[in-house]
Amino acid sequence: MTNYTAYSDNFKDLLRSDFNFEILQIDTFPVLEDPYHYSNSFTFRDALLEAVEKHTGKPVFKLLFITPDYISIHKFYGIAYLEGKMVYAFEIEKTSLFEEWCDTILDEDPNEKTLTSSVYSFGQNSFSSQPISNLKHITFQEHTGAFINHFIPNQFIAEKLAKEKADFLAPFIQLEAGIDMKALVESFVGLISEKGLTLHPPTNNEAIYKTFEKEAGYPFPQLIKDYLSLHNGIDRCAIMGAEDMYNEWKQWKDIYDDWTQEELLDTYSTNEGKALLMYTTPYWIPFFDLENGNFLAFDFAPNTKGNPGQIIRFGADQEIGYIEADDLVSFFESLRRPESEIEDNEWFYIAK
Repeated sequence: MTNYTAYSDNFKDLLRSDFNFEILQIDTFPVLEDPYHYSNSFTFRDALLEAVEKHTGKPVFKLLFITPDYISIHKFYGIAYLEGKMVYAFEIEKTSLFEEWCDTILDEDPNEKTLTSSVYSFGQNSFSSQPISNLKHITFQEHTGAFINHFIPNQFIAEKLAKEKADFLAPFIQLEAGIDMKALVESFVGLISEKGLTLHPPTNNEAIYKTFEKEAGYPFPQLIKDYLSLHNGIDRCAIMGAEDMYNEWKQWKDIYDDWTQEELLDTYSTNEGKALLMYTTPYWIPFFDLENGNFLAFDFAPNTKGNPGQIIRFGADQEIGYIEADDLVSFFESLRRPESEIEDNEWFYIAK
């Protein structure tokens, strides 16, 4: 039996006897100088991650650290989810330094017979824990494969998660959004003139459009191409040019790619039924920087009551997308009004 188990569709059916729990000595702990320092938990996590990566020679996506209750679980165990969809199961050798760190981190008396077994989930930038009893129908000892499968990292099921997200968005995608160019030019030029703005002249953005299409998997919308034929950004203004639009879109797409559909969807919030109840989608293309991580964007995957090309507000401080305007022309017309909420904010004019 090898020390590594390949992840597969029937992984949840594996028994404890299917895993070889190699005894691993953690030799990456530093000397514990201050038992009460706030960073000890993170130092402990990092030491475990470093030891497993050094031993296996593979990056660790997630590491489970399982503590004993001295009734059903008598030892400390680790489960590492490795690059290449491999699982490494091990028992941690009880060295004096390890036990010293555990006493500090767990804050429990090892002689106490009523300890609660917990599972800690560690990542490079994450740290969480819960009692094993939370998994009411799965035990580590009797349902080992199902237990490990319950904590499977997104990287192991990336194809499945991507399909779930694609299937959810598919009915809403509408890339063909028309625009009245005469009305757009009149509204946009009027805004520039009335606010005394200085635009950067339009340029050839074909390279950006091709890069976008390769990343997105769909053509760069003609509506935005027509819009960008009028300018390439506005000097010291929230209105973005093609390159900034692509860069911000790419950052939000990376978030979309990393999150699951469940994480992206917010069923507790509400809007007007025009925008999806999503934190972000790759069919929202930012064009107006509200600062602090928030943007206005073109929406090419509207909800059932929405229209393709509508303008939505989304970002770090927004749980979901909120409708801002039905289309680009009406958005610019709203900026021309003296009482415009957006134009009255100081971040309408920003240093670029």
